[in-house]
Amino acid sequence: MDFIKVCTTIIFIIQPVAFSNGAQVFAIVPMYGRSHWNVMDAVLQTLVSAGHNVTVVTPFIKNEKITNYTQIDSSPYLKRSSSAPFEMIFGSNGIDFLIKTHQTTCEALYESKEFWTALESNKYDIFITQLLGSGCDSYIAYKLQVPMIAVSSSAFPTQFNGPNGNQLVPSCTSTLNVPLACPQTFWDRLLNSYDYVLANTLRWWYDRRATEIGRQYFGEDAPDGYALLQKMALVFVNSHFTFHSPRPWTPNLIEIGGIHVTDPKPLPEDIQQFIDDAPDDGVIYFSFGSTVKMDSLPTRMQNSLRDAFAEMPQRILWKYDADKMENQPRNVMIKKWFPQRDILAHPKVKLLIYHGGLSGMYEAINNQVPILGIPLFSDQHRNLANSIHLGLGLSLDAEKLNKQSLLAAVREIITNKKYKKNVQDLYRMFKDRPMSPKELVAYWTEYTINHGDVDNNIRTTAIRLPWYEYYLLDVTLVISLTLLTALAILLYALVLTKKILRPLKKYKSD
Repeated sequence: MDFIKVCTTIIFIIQPVAFSNGAQVFAIVPMYGRSHWNVMDAVLQTLVSAGHNVTVVTPFIKNEKITNYTQIDSSPYLKRSSSAPFEMIFGSNGIDFLIKTHQTTCEALYESKEFWTALESNKYDIFITQLLGSGCDSYIAYKLQVPMIAVSSSAFPTQFNGPNGNQLVPSCTSTLNVPLACPQTFWDRLLNSYDYVLANTLRWWYDRRATEIGRQYFGEDAPDGYALLQKMALVFVNSHFTFHSPRPWTPNLIEIGGIHVTDPKPLPEDIQQFIDDAPDDGVIYFSFGSTVKMDSLPTRMQNSLRDAFAEMPQRILWKYDADKMENQPRNVMIKKWFPQRDILAHPKVKLLIYHGGLSGMYEAINNQVPILGIPLFSDQHRNLANSIHLGLGLSLDAEKLNKQSLLAAVREIITNKKYKKNVQDLYRMFKDRPMSPKELVAYWTEYTINHGDVDNNIRTTAIRLPWYEYYLLDVTLVISLTLLTALAILLYALVLTKKILRPLKKYKSD
């Protein structure tokens, strides 16, 4: 039996290389954002490890040389997506920003000689991009005449359900940007329906330019951008049903939630010492990621955070963008960058306080660390709603944040053992999968390469239906007209019968 297991394992490991024979993969990174890149990079490195040859246009250049991995540096002509001031980002749904950023990237790439040289210097088997905001880069797959795979670093964006044929049901499935784990009341469903319509309207309005961009660089006879989006072969989605509530899912949407989470590396000496020397109360890690500049937070919020941290018995690691902090508490260490994944793996870390990004959520779950969220924009509200629904922690309103509310929330999560137990229980379910995220990426990429057009077996025919056919409005109209016609005939017959019988009744009475 052991011999059979070993042989099966060996066959599974060598199977990707044997089946695909080293496919040629062309990929682009349409946003200069580290959190988006972490997921994309994990997908690409998985394919490299499986024996494929990856050429990627990216602003994130690796210093070490990797076999079968070619990098084209796009940083000189990509606008860096760096931290933004608090007032610019707070409360935004992010859809229009992502669409415009994506379109700007497409235009910059299509003006680059390096891009066209890389595109035309090889015969590729598949094209991989990020599911960000626009369909302007789907013209690359059209040019190469190969299948397109998209990678979503968030849960599946609401506005891409339509072109993928995986229509979201607002009555029971929350959209990406609402603060709901799942709609339960009438007002929940109303809010969810509003956001569903808004997301799709914004995509339609702002992404009309995708077709203009595509036809400018790929010819006037190029297809409509939305039509090319409908040809997406696969989408690798950074989600998992144990954290995101179950929902209808077409076969070409593959959940790879947590693919970027790796084994912890040794911490820098100063951080290791700071954590090791912490008292038994442990350490709290606080970060708003790469999204918001900490020193741009309103003075009221900065004072509340600083004053609350100063009274906590724990030591605090605070990702802070400035070199110095005024009145920095003695128990607080600040840095512009921390190795978050490695810090959360330390057994003395008791709590993660952060903005609710999905990558950080999976890192906390993977290291069984409870969460205190302060959502700022976009999908962070729903991510934290999910965590509260699952009992992983609590959430605070950024606009109402004060010293007392922060102290009370931290005390509740750390002293109440149910939060730690809940995250431990979720961790076991989250990790219990028949195939790992990396195995899924390798298998489904090779499936697409080996079988070419997967339109007829894993993509729903819903993408070819007009909206009125998808929602059965034509059928409803015919049935309604038939019933109304039958009712009208019945009423007419009753009236006619009454007219015929009335003289007879009068005759009998006479």
